[in-house]
Amino acid sequence: MRLILASHSPRRRELLSRITSDFEVIPSDAPEATAGSPSERVLASAEAKARAVARRERGIIIGADTIVVANDLVLEKPSSRDDARRMIEQLSGRSHTVWTGICVLDTETGAVRSACEETEVRFRPLDGEEIERYLDRDEHRDKAGAYGIQGAAAAFVEGIHGDYYNVVGLPICRLVVLLREIGVRL
Repeated sequence: MRLILASHSPRRRELLSRITSDFEVIPSDAPEATAGSPSERVLASAEAKARAVARRERGIIIGADTIVVANDLVLEKPSSRDDARRMIEQLSGRSHTVWTGICVLDTETGAVRSACEETEVRFRPLDGEEIERYLDRDEHRDKAGAYGIQGAAAAFVEGIHGDYYNVVGLPICRLVVLLREIGVRL
């Protein structure tokens, strides 16, 4: 069985390596979905990523996508430092939801399993100076919502309700369940 992670994310690689070292990383060039509810968006993006890799590779392919939703606004990856500042300011003192869609596709059997994980995260109130210090660390780059809970932004989190690994970018428990459903035991 060839296990393929259709992602360029170092966080997802690191998380998958917690449950198996026997996988390859083949990034997907599929565009991310921009329409629909948060769950529809991440599920469509995860499946598009898995299918894009499946067109050129054989094996069990894992696609995933994560977004952050605050006040009914989707906070994707920031386009600039100013965009990241705006996102962190929106999260300050409030709860938001992290959504990750996962798609597991077996190119041999055609089996496809998908699921969406939802986790609520609450930030404490932040002042402008600590937001600027956080942005100076450049941890906000390439992260939905402009933060990584596993880095310095951990100091912002008052609490979470749900799967911590979902907030990092790959809900491991949900992934293992999907893999088991198509016959993969890790």
